[in-house]
Amino acid sequence: MKRKIIGIVGFFAVVFLAFGVFQSTAKAATSMPFSVSAVLPDNQVDKTKTYFDLRMRPGEKQIIEVELANASDREVTVETSANTAITNDNGIVDYSYTGHKFDKTLKYPFSSLAETDKETTIPKQSSKRVQVVLTMPKDGFKGAILGGLHFKEKEHKNAKQKESSGVQIENKYAFVVGVVLQESDEKQKESFDLREIKPSQVNFRNVLKANVQNKAALIVPEMEIKAYVTKKGDNKTLFETNKEHLRMAPNSNFNYGIGWDNKPFKPGKYTLHMQLKASDKTWKWTKDFEIERKEAKKFNDRAVELEKDYTMYYIIGGAILVLTLLVVVYLLGRRSRQTKS
Repeated sequence: MKRKIIGIVGFFAVVFLAFGVFQSTAKAATSMPFSVSAVLPDNQVDKTKTYFDLRMRPGEKQIIEVELANASDREVTVETSANTAITNDNGIVDYSYTGHKFDKTLKYPFSSLAETDKETTIPKQSSKRVQVVLTMPKDGFKGAILGGLHFKEKEHKNAKQKESSGVQIENKYAFVVGVVLQESDEKQKESFDLREIKPSQVNFRNVLKANVQNKAALIVPEMEIKAYVTKKGDNKTLFETNKEHLRMAPNSNFNYGIGWDNKPFKPGKYTLHMQLKASDKTWKWTKDFEIERKEAKKFNDRAVELEKDYTMYYIIGGAILVLTLLVVVYLLGRRSRQTKS
């Protein structure tokens, strides 16, 4: 029986660039069956940008358009979704999230303000425009709302390419067009917070996760975080992780990971020391946390490449050795006394 393996090749081309947050990978478009381009409206703030940067009024409705071009010799069906920008655990702004669990400070998710058809079929060697209806919240707001229009080729079983080896390869293509919505030039002040700290794992390796929150309706284009862990009441650094060029979406949070160097979690009380730099400003936190015995065992039992801690075995072995020597000394002393008597 032939073994069937599906290899997925994902292409995510983001056709906008701003604030250092947005990545431009237009070169990848040449290998894709379709491409996208934003049709910029009159209320575009910066005409040089290729993403939507719009100034709108409270309660205003507007239709924006994205042109899909199919240069291939086959019909292409494209799935469309309007996604709210979040920050993923790599410290990168992510436009692919389709869930509804957002940061509590996010009052107006982009996904609730934009409506569009779920899919569009483009005939071969032609183009078609997709319309997106934006409805601004009635109550005015300060800052920025950030989202992305996500375009992905719909999967079809008959599009799978079967190689002679029996391996099946399915190609997936996707684009994201960014959308920034604002009502004024008034800029929000940066506001960050350090929230929950908990032991966890990434790829079956022990990691401490510290949740960092951007409470402002502000895009953070460049951020640096330094963090280290000590025992509570001690100054000795046990574990440390520093990262640069991190980015955050407005009103979002992410789990900053502190590597545990392939060592087991040990139950006890610790202190996390964190420093965050953004826009020439610095935020510092010192926060205590505890790793419970049950948590430590759960993660240690399933961790890979874990360095074993033999300290307890050494202590037990040493105690047994000392006890054995005491018994031997006692028996020899007793035998000596009996011989003399």
